[in-house]
Amino acid sequence: MESLFRLSGERVLVGPKLQAVARGAVLVSDGRIVAAGTEESVPTPDGCKSIALDGATIMPGLIDAHMHTFGVNSTMLHTLATEHEGYRVARALSELSAMLRAGFTAARCLGSTIGPQVRRAIEEGFAQGPDLKAAGAFISSTSGTWDTASMPLSAARAGGELADGPDALRRAVRERARQGADFIKLGLSKGRVHDRYHAWGDDPLKQSVTYGLEEVSAAVEEAHRNDLKVSAHAIGEESVRLALDGGVDIIEHGYGISAETRQRLVGEGKTVVTTLSQVHFHRQAFDEYRYPDWERAVYERHWNAMSNDFRLGLEAGIRFAFGTDLIGGPTHPLHEAAMEFLLAVELGMSEGDALVAGTVTAADVLGLAQVTGSIEVGKRADIVAVGGNPLKDITSVRRPAFVMQQGRPVNLAVD
Repeated sequence: MESLFRLSGERVLVGPKLQAVARGAVLVSDGRIVAAGTEESVPTPDGCKSIALDGATIMPGLIDAHMHTFGVNSTMLHTLATEHEGYRVARALSELSAMLRAGFTAARCLGSTIGPQVRRAIEEGFAQGPDLKAAGAFISSTSGTWDTASMPLSAARAGGELADGPDALRRAVRERARQGADFIKLGLSKGRVHDRYHAWGDDPLKQSVTYGLEEVSAAVEEAHRNDLKVSAHAIGEESVRLALDGGVDIIEHGYGISAETRQRLVGEGKTVVTTLSQVHFHRQAFDEYRYPDWERAVYERHWNAMSNDFRLGLEAGIRFAFGTDLIGGPTHPLHEAAMEFLLAVELGMSEGDALVAGTVTAADVLGLAQVTGSIEVGKRADIVAVGGNPLKDITSVRRPAFVMQQGRPVNLAVD
């Protein structure tokens, strides 16, 4: 039986540029948008359920282009290798349900051994959550981005995330493809040997590169052979240049770089995924979770470099997509992903550009640009309505009044 919904509100943001249509409406049939525009132009067919969202702005569902389905307490990441995967999946699905109710109709998990199975549970209708795209397990060199001496080397190798040399990288990519990955995630930067914050380094301007060009090129070639795009964790000048030289498709983080490399990102049309929220939520947690002084100093250095380079990137014309790098509660709850919009605007991005970065551009990063990310006839009805006007008050994206995913209204109660 055909399902018909007609949504109306104070305004509708339509098309790939999210143009505001005053007193607008959207007609949804069987999960697809069949009409969008002014109230007068959108019909009300017989049997249609009309939903009046008075005073609200109807816009595309929000998209987080970089997050993680770790499914463990964010203050105890050392348990990732030992916590039972059944518990992790259950916890991650609960967090993803809250994320959907917060207005995020799609997301990209950029590193988690359980990501593909969590995605499967959502796709098969056993759980509610964003339309999830998953990279599966990270790919790291020995002593690379996600490999530290806190775990015995034999155990780290047994976990399947370590790959050294071109042949091993090709094999790792094939293994991710076999597991059902939607993307490949490489770690290209890390802290120096004696840094205390290994994965991101104590100083974003003093990073070590984890792979050589031949290795990166081999991984990218194999990924592309499997029709998979490659994302790279890349902080610092050398790692971002390595990503560009090696043909990496999408740059994650991408700060601590020179003006020359910034212009190269623009010239090559690369998308940089922002992840401002990750450091922001660490800074918010300093006192409650008793971060030591050395760790506070590390995050302050990263925040200063990240925020400065974001401003410079805006001036240079870098194409940004919004990702948060949130990993779950208590410090980094997935349903707080809309904070990325607020932080970007605080740092100088216009409200309109922020909305595009977190919908249209993010959908492209997920490989869903033809399916979702904007309110256009033929696209999936992934829609959020927020109180007020986000083009003037970006904080409204944190207050969804209504969420629809693939033409189905979603229960909005967030715990």
